[in-house]
Amino acid sequence: MFRLALTTVLLSAAALPAQSKGFGTFFTLTNGATDNQVQVGVRVFNKMVPLWSYSTGDKGTGAGLGSQAAIAASGHYLVAVNAGSDSITLFRWHHLVLLSRSDTAQTGGTRPTSVAVRGNLVYVLNADSDNLTGFRIKHGSLKTIGMFKLSGTGVAAAQVGFSPRGHYLVVTERATDQILVYPVKKKGDLGKPMVNKSEGKTPFGFVFRRDGTLIVSEAAGGDPGASSASSYEIKKKGKLKTISKAVPTTQTAACWVAIPRKGDFAYTTNTGSSTVTGFRVKHKGRLKLLDKSGVTGQLAMGARPIDAAFNGSGTLLFVLDSGNDQIVSFYRDHKGGLHLLPGSVSLPDGAAGLIAR
Repeated sequence: MFRLALTTVLLSAAALPAQSKGFGTFFTLTNGATDNQVQVGVRVFNKMVPLWSYSTGDKGTGAGLGSQAAIAASGHYLVAVNAGSDSITLFRWHHLVLLSRSDTAQTGGTRPTSVAVRGNLVYVLNADSDNLTGFRIKHGSLKTIGMFKLSGTGVAAAQVGFSPRGHYLVVTERATDQILVYPVKKKGDLGKPMVNKSEGKTPFGFVFRRDGTLIVSEAAGGDPGASSASSYEIKKKGKLKTISKAVPTTQTAACWVAIPRKGDFAYTTNTGSSTVTGFRVKHKGRLKLLDKSGVTGQLAMGARPIDAAFNGSGTLLFVLDSGNDQIVSFYRDHKGGLHLLPGSVSLPDGAAGLIAR
């Protein structure tokens, strides 16, 4: 019955006008201080609809996490951080929207805020203890690999993530303006990181294009109109080769990054400007600003956009608006332009992380 209903929804969505066409599911973390939950919603029939919530069995913080990738997914699994309980929860993914809790494990660190998953490997960033904890998924359970240090203490790390082929693990450090690249060994543990200087101040979120191009947002310490984005290629031993150096967004606090499936465009959400900035990702990963103003998408008054994610087709961009405690969506046209769509889904204050399918 569930598959039949889902098929009916998809077929109906295909008959909508071009700008409302598109079906997407999204997953975000309530980060609740008493009961942390993964909330699932859908956009269809030109509406945003909340579907279900799944408890992680542990606690969040009830406040913003200051990180990208508080939830992450790969294959049949989704992983969420429990920053208030110093743990992560593993879910098994069924169909497009159903989850079943598989395991919960302590990270051994303090305040986990970002997580990366690839195949059966999981790495979580413990923001307050300045380290990473690695896990291996085995028969639906989390088995600890070990703990690995960042470059120092008080580095204010923002995100952890795997390169597309899984050879490297990347971490951004805001307080040091550094990007760490760890080699991933055959058994899943990490080698010594290559410490790279960021081209822009306050490196925050990042995404990879399929060809391995690394695109990083730079919040510039929140200075008005000063944020930027850079692109890199990972060379031997994790050394970063700059492709585009600190391309200005002309906006404030570009912190989170999203990229559609084909990778021809990239977008930063500008928390301090209530806007989204678009870039064309040109040959060899070069970034070119789509709009001279830096405003490709405009959110409502009082918005503070943080996490963002594209649906599978790359036509819908979901954005978590932490100022108005909601998720909104944009339609992306073939030139990269963004058009805010009607409707939203309400979230509790402090929600974090976003995945779309």
